[in-house]
Amino acid sequence: MKTRIVLSFILALAATGAMAQDKLIRVIENPESSRKRPQTVFYDSEKTRLLMPQGATFGVECIPSFQPEWTLTYDSLTCSLVYKEAQKSIWHATWTAWRKPKGKSGRKKPAWRKHPKDYEAPEVNTFKCAITSEQTAMLQAIWTSAVGSAEDREDGMLDGVTWLYFINGQRAKGRSDKLPFVKFTNELANAVRNGDASRTDSLIGNEFQRIVSGLEIVSSLE
Repeated sequence: MKTRIVLSFILALAATGAMAQDKLIRVIENPESSRKRPQTVFYDSEKTRLLMPQGATFGVECIPSFQPEWTLTYDSLTCSLVYKEAQKSIWHATWTAWRKPKGKSGRKKPAWRKHPKDYEAPEVNTFKCAITSEQTAMLQAIWTSAVGSAEDREDGMLDGVTWLYFINGQRAKGRSDKLPFVKFTNELANAVRNGDASRTDSLIGNEFQRIVSGLEIVSSLE
């Protein structure tokens, strides 16, 4: 019966993909990415090392402008949702390690070291919530639908918060917490962080499609 429910949900989701898509922006890999500044490469590698579980197969990275970063991922090694949150901004810690002190010259523009110095990696809090294979299938289906239907359009580089989603080699980003999928993943992240298993079950259950797509709950899930 549970398998039938999951399959019915996935089929219904595929049929309503255009309606359910949440206006995420497609992330296209930059062919010049290998020429990134060393400060950016260092930040990206530390963010991955600290916040990405080894078995992460899909999930989201939340990158605020001035607050600590966090991730919500599905870890295939433990079959659980994993929420990781840095206690201090990784961006600030990594970039500070590259900056030279201003000294007496009072220069306004930053001068960079050849190598980071006095870097101390922020501590990370980790929370886990085991989920069933049926729940995993539901999350994989909606992640695939949301990321796959992301739009090709320009994204303004404004301060704020960026949510970077990934699955099956695809990536997309959201810049507004009013997007249905962003709202859903934020609520799911809070449930895992708070250790609220019943709320997690509710989000991946009866409230799932309503929160993500704004559509009525399909009869097979009621």
